[in-house]
Amino acid sequence: MLKFITTSAAILLTTALSAGAVAPSTPAAAAPTAITVKSFDVFVDPPTGFVFVKLPVGWKFVGALDGAETRTLPAHVLTSLLPAEPERQARE
Repeated sequence: MLKFITTSAAILLTTALSAGAVAPSTPAAAAPTAITVKSFDVFVDPPTGFVFVKLPVGWKFVGALDGAETRTLPAHVLTSLLPAEPERQARE
């Protein structure tokens, strides 16, 4: 019986040590999170000029802008719902 316990303990120890050897030693980089959007925020899709408003129940399409209007948007209007890329932030 004692030999069985010793063998089982050796197998468990070997398994634990080998699992630790292949586990990453550095924490994984955090995935970028999406921009927080509040109700009644306005989003303009730059390529299409389509305008959406975030309502409490979801996004609502409200119209489209022409090319000149999309170049002169107020600062509070969202034009991207993804976080900025680190290299893009460094260039700007």
